[in-house]
This record gives sequence, C-alpha cells and structure tokens, in this order.
Amino acid sequence: MRLALAAAAIPSATLAEGKPMSGLVSLEMAITEMLLTLGVTPLATTNIPLYRRLVTYPEMPASVADLGPFGEPNPEYLHRLAPARILAADWQAPGLGRLAAIAPILALPLYPGKTPALEHQEAVLRQIGDLCLRRDRAEEVIASTQATLERARARLSGINRPVYLCRFNRDGRNLAVFGGNGMLGDVLRRLEIANAYRGRVNALSGGTNIPLASLADAPEAVIVHFDRGAETEAALQRLDQSRLWHALPAVAAGRIARIPVIYPTGGPLSASRLADALAASLPEIAHG
Repeated sequence: MRLALAAAAIPSATLAEGKPMSGLVSLEMAITEMLLTLGVTPLATTNIPLYRRLVTYPEMPASVADLGPFGEPNPEYLHRLAPARILAADWQAPGLGRLAAIAPILALPLYPGKTPALEHQEAVLRQIGDLCLRRDRAEEVIASTQATLERARARLSGINRPVYLCRFNRDGRNLAVFGGNGMLGDVLRRLEIANAYRGRVNALSGGTNIPLASLADAPEAVIVHFDRGAETEAALQRLDQSRLWHALPAVAAGRIARIPVIYPTGGPLSASRLADALAASLPEIAHG
C-alpha cells in the first residue's frame, strides 16, 4: 500500500510525455545507490563522503554536488541547483517541508515492514526506474541480482553453520549485528544460511548493538564482519588484546571473515555484493 501511495505522487504527465525525469536530487544513500545503479546521475546528494565509505559502489561521480548532512541539506545551495524533483526516504519526509518550495518531494518508502526486504527494495528500484524511464534497466538489475543469489546459494549449499553478520565498534567491546527482516538478514535467508543472531533488530536496517560476549551464544557460528577501514582496524587492535575475544570458539577455530562493507539498507546491487562476498569467503572457513 505504501509503495502504491508513493507512486501515485508521480505526476502522470511526466511519464506520459516519454521523457525521463532529469535534474533529480537524492537525500538518502539507498536512493542514491539505486539511481546510480540505473545509470542516472543526480544533481546532488547528501553526505557524499559517507556514501563513498559505506556504500562505495556504484562509484559517486565527481559531478555530483554535496548538500551536507542527511538531516540538514543546504537549502540555499539546493535552491541554486533548481532541481526538478527531490527524492527522499519516507522517514526523512516529516522534516523536509520547507524544501517543497524549491521542488516537489517524492518520499520513497524504505521501511520493508513485513515484506521481505530485498523484494521491497526491488519494488522501490522499479518505482525509481519508472520515474526515470529506466524500467528496463531496473528489471535487468533485479534479474541479475536473483541470478547472483542463486549462484551463491548453490556454492554455499554444503555450509551448515550459522553466521553472525556484524560490524565491530571502535571500542572493541560492542558490535552491530544484523538480522531480522533487514536486507542483510534477507540475503542470508535467500542463501539458505542460518542467521546466528535471532534477537530484536531495528525495523529499517535490521541491525542492533550487542556486547562482544553475546557472540558466545552460538559457539558453532562463523563471524563475518564488514570492513569499514580505520574504524575496523582500531576495533581489531583492541580485540587482539581481549581475552574474551580470543576465547570465542569461532575466533579460536579461525572461523572469521572480513568482507567489504555493505550498506545495510542498500538496494539490489548491495544484495548482490553481499552474496558474492559470502560465496567467496564462507567455503574456506565454515568447516573449521
């Protein structure tokens, strides 16, 4: 229903004219990822350094202007850019009223609710594809993602250990772990890999923070963690000095994989990247 309501906000004349919507601005990283996946370069987006650190791919073109933080896009700069449409996440929309005087705002529903997260993101990608007259490209990406997941599932079919998908905090004492109905947890389900974490998670990202000791709850598990550069290096240095860390069965057995960072609420391309990374790393360590 929420997707249908958001889609209704697109003026039918824009699509009926047969001209792709240009001059778009994106205020959220998953939306920016999906635009670039479709081959559409936005005029501007928010927090480009964070996109380059956490999403990474598709690469951010140098021509894209930076509007500043997610919660406080620069209205003066946005006014000078004179975009045709501002794309934002539904959770951002309540605070963006003043920007509606600059350009129409399309709030895209990024909360998956009870719908499997990847299925939901595919629907959002199609909606953006319709807006930009790139629906064919959207369908190609979705088909490619499904094929990638199927190949990865086949390669991982012999792995019976559950997996912690996590991100270590710099302090080395806590970590973010991902599961539930978030995109990362949904990819694990599609790959038929059990998620070692079964607790409550954030409704949007599928993540939550837990203490390091909680990794002992599933002693047979594999620990897969995302590489966030300097933050991860600092965390690993602290972990190397931790008796608790070295006492974890997965650590003692070498069942640890460090994979490229994946944005937890990313679109189909992020899901493909996660599937490829797991297929490349798990077979070598999951039998230890």
